[in-house]
Amino acid sequence: MNKDIKICFMGSPLFGKIVLEKLIENFSVVLVVTQPDSSTKGGRVIIEQPVKKLAMEYNIPIFQPANIKENFSVMKEYEFDYIVTAAYGQFIPLDVLHLPKKLTLNVHGSLLPKYRGGAPIQRAIENGDEYLGVTIMRTILKMDAGVIYKQSKIKLEDSDNYETMTYKLASQGALDIVEVIEKMYENSESIEPIHQDVSLVTFAPNISKNEEILRFSENASTIFNKIRAFNPNPLTYFTHKGQTYRVYSSTVIEDNSNALPGTILENKKSLIIKCGENALKILEIQPSGKQKMDIASFLNGYRNKFEINSIIE
Repeated sequence: MNKDIKICFMGSPLFGKIVLEKLIENFSVVLVVTQPDSSTKGGRVIIEQPVKKLAMEYNIPIFQPANIKENFSVMKEYEFDYIVTAAYGQFIPLDVLHLPKKLTLNVHGSLLPKYRGGAPIQRAIENGDEYLGVTIMRTILKMDAGVIYKQSKIKLEDSDNYETMTYKLASQGALDIVEVIEKMYENSESIEPIHQDVSLVTFAPNISKNEEILRFSENASTIFNKIRAFNPNPLTYFTHKGQTYRVYSSTVIEDNSNALPGTILENKKSLIIKCGENALKILEIQPSGKQKMDIASFLNGYRNKFEINSIIE
């Protein structure tokens, strides 16, 4: 802990909140920059970013520019040694990168140079990677392309989803960024930077609406990974007989039958759907307009809509 080290933090969602908590414990966070508040449909309920809520608990000044490139004057009013970014959500201009006395550092949820971009955790889970990771790097103008100061790996378990891996990676990243800053502050040459191998770069674009749709023509393992990669946000879904069903969790069932993809194979104690390869057992589901429920509760009310051998298109 060194409260002489002053930090400006830039982040927005849960990943950023977890990192910010650790920074507050160890340093003096003098300013928090986060995305503007949003509202629900109809504009009735204001939704505040998790990072903002935490900053308010600690009475840390908050700055919420709609466009950081056009409006960063408030940041000039504060003095800080480092800017730390973690899932901020906007590209940071060069003028802002030069504001700290020392460096701007980023906590990124992947093993760079793999998965540069806005959805690294989700894409890694979707691809079924054995290990996910978090990188502490220098923030530069080019997206996620700065030198690396530290990386940590975490194994992806079958029980993990986007939410659990966000907690795991952000918690590890929070420990790592504290370690890096403490070493750098004492001796700027104590950590040797590692340049990214550009030949290994891959990208992790944000999730599109079309990707949320489940297609049972795909392999069951592919669908299983997509379901957990998109849980709890934005969630996957399929439609059947005119109704939408959001899927929260599932498991893969070995199946060598000749049934067509989308065929309902079981609807008594479980809901099993044939896929392009093997089958998928749905564990948690949410019919449109209803709450999420376990599959036993779901089948009590919806079994007649999922007859054996009927097909989900």
